[in-house]
Amino acid sequence: MSLTLSDSDAALLRGLLADYLPSLKREVARTEERGMRHALAERQDLAERILQQLGQPA
Repeated sequence: MSLTLSDSDAALLRGLLADYLPSLKREVARTEERGMRHALAERQDLAERILQQLGQPA
């Protein structure tokens, strides 16, 4: 799948992910139920990969 974003949309998505990741990491660390922790960790991995692909703002 390919996704095309304008520069402003990419910047907004970068900001959203950067804001979301710290709380998601805390949630993964606090979650005791194995299945839920795994699902949250998958979200964290995806968010980190997308953020990496978006790169630093130009």
